Amino acid sequence: MLLEFQFQNYKSFLEETSFSMMAAPKQKGLDYSLFNTKKHGKDIKGLCSSVIYGPNAAGKTTVIGAMDTFRSII
Repeated sequence: MLLEFQFQNYKSFLEETSFSMMAAPKQKGLDYSLFNTKKHGKDIKGLCSSVIYGPNAAGKTTVIGAMDTFRSII
C-alpha cells in the first residue's frame, strides 16, 4: 500500500511535492477508515482512502498523472 508519494519536476510542479496517506497524530473519529501495522517496531496508522480537492487549475490532475507515470515505470 502506498503511504507517501513524492515527486518533483513533473509538468507544473518544479519543487518537491508530497502526497501522504498517513493519519495525522491528533486525528479523531476516523478509526473505521484506518489500518494499523508495525514497521521496524513503530506503529503506523495509514488511511484507507483519500480525496484530492482544490480550485480549478491547481494541479489535482497533475498529481494523479505523476502517480500514473510512476506506476507505468514500475
